[in-house]
Amino acid sequence: MKRYVLPTIKLLIGIVIAVALVKIAFFPDSDSGTTANISPGIDVTTQTTIVNTGDIANTVDVSGQIVEDAAVEAQATLNGVVDSFAVSKGATVTQGEPLIYLKQVEPQEPIIGTDEDGNPVETPVEDKVTWATVYAPAAGVVSFNVIKDQETSVGMVVATVSPGTYSAKGTITVDQQYRLTNAPSSATLTVDGGPAPFECTGLTIGTRETTSTTTSETGEVTTTTGDGTTVEVRCAVPSDQQVFPGLSVTIGVDAGSATDALIVPVTAVEGSVTTGNVWVVTDPEDPDAAEKREVTLASPTARTSRSPTASPRGTRSCCLCPTRTRCAPASRTPVSRTARCATTRTARSYCEPAAEHAGHCPHL
Repeated sequence: MKRYVLPTIKLLIGIVIAVALVKIAFFPDSDSGTTANISPGIDVTTQTTIVNTGDIANTVDVSGQIVEDAAVEAQATLNGVVDSFAVSKGATVTQGEPLIYLKQVEPQEPIIGTDEDGNPVETPVEDKVTWATVYAPAAGVVSFNVIKDQETSVGMVVATVSPGTYSAKGTITVDQQYRLTNAPSSATLTVDGGPAPFECTGLTIGTRETTSTTTSETGEVTTTTGDGTTVEVRCAVPSDQQVFPGLSVTIGVDAGSATDALIVPVTAVEGSVTTGNVWVVTDPEDPDAAEKREVTLASPTARTSRSPTASPRGTRSCCLCPTRTRCAPASRTPVSRTARCATTRTARSYCEPAAEHAGHCPHL
């Protein structure tokens, strides 16, 4: 009897527990217990800002250093030998001044003839001599890579001229490249611990050469390989300014300005370069139905918009954070056309009304 009763009791107890759990899980009492009053921790509303006008300036400051301009090479134009030097080593020369005289000697075959008796006679012919002159490619101090009577070939570097001038150069970022698409021909140099800021001319912007070859005074050739992607800005230091190689400088490039431009906070513009989007509030009672308009961006850094027809002065536009930020847990559904937290959880969120200056984007 015992071997049948105990298993039956255990089975009944298990059934009772299972029924109780199902009752608690799926059929709770409607009038018992407490109800959690859960409300959002934040008020997700569309923030707006007023469009104003003002003057803007787009100045790009590039950190760099002072470098000595590279020596300019003078090449031989004749297969021959070095006959003589027009100037001594270390002399200061002007552009176009003679440096080296080259000579090429070509022996000529004798003329074969006969004398009065019919005997063969050879008449010698003078050698053909060709001369060439190597001129200074620039003004500066000359240094020679060859010695007297040394053989030369066309294209061989026989001398270099160090101009003794200096330039300021620095590497620019991708963001700065966009801002300098229409760069001027001059910039303002500020030398750390040096004279007052002054103007440098001949401003150039471009990638470093993929390869550069230099020849020393002993004739040793050195080839340097670059990546071909690093972009540099470079300008010439005026001769009346005293600088030294290695000095740290700031190259200030005026990339443009505008007066009476339409200005909105950085948080009200979508986009960083050339063109962007703003949402103009056409109905103050319904800011969520803002109208999307394209604007021209005056500065990628400040992202100031200046479009005559995009957002007239005094109108209101929506404010959204252009940076990626974490969405608040309470924001589960879109509240306007510019809110995307409900779908990505890592997209743009709205800024507080106090975020009226560039670069500030509080997270919700």
